[in-house]
Amino acid sequence: MLPFVTILATMFLLQGCLKDDDSYSLGKYWVTTGTIEKGDISPYVVVADNGDRLFPSATAVPHFKTKDGQRVWISYTILGDAEGQIDHYVRVNDLSEILTKGILELTPENADSIGHDPVTIRDYWFTGDFLTIRFIYGGGGRIHFINLVQDVENPVNEEGLPILEFRHNRNNDPYNYKMYGTVSFNLETLKTEEQDEVQFVLKAKSSGDRDDFEKVLTFKYDH
Repeated sequence: MLPFVTILATMFLLQGCLKDDDSYSLGKYWVTTGTIEKGDISPYVVVADNGDRLFPSATAVPHFKTKDGQRVWISYTILGDAEGQIDHYVRVNDLSEILTKGILELTPENADSIGHDPVTIRDYWFTGDFLTIRFIYGGGGRIHFINLVQDVENPVNEEGLPILEFRHNRNNDPYNYKMYGTVSFNLETLKTEEQDEVQFVLKAKSSGDRDDFEKVLTFKYDH
């Protein structure tokens, strides 16, 4: 298992600024999630989760290592509108990698290391093959571990829908500060050739006296 990248709480307080005239100001910025695309356009394009394609005309983080398909938080300032395969020329103010994982099989052998500690699901959305989840957890002293698992002994519910569990291992962290995290899970293994969407149950153990999180989600995809 890989440690997840904790996004500082202040990052979530940043708000995108709306354009109030026909020009863009260097004092305005947006913060969003996206995927790095490395192909015909060099050095790369950030495809924001709202579909905007951003070209880094300038960057404050020139040493940030990018790779194709990498999920990131990006803070950027729009320098101007573009045409063709690009929507905006931007100055990249900051980039932070989002932990990206697939679906893991939950077995009796790995159940202890996977853990089952509580979290609070703040938000979730689909982008391409990714399910991105923002969550809150208690910690602050040690690396925690996050996974999306499917129990090999109980893979589907009574209706035949796959059951996926958001699992958290707090790694015996003695601290309980309010922490924030973001993770993207690749759902490609749920795809079938016969369909262009699949429903599944997403579960998570909630904190405190809250009911456990459980929702039926629909993953739509292209072949």
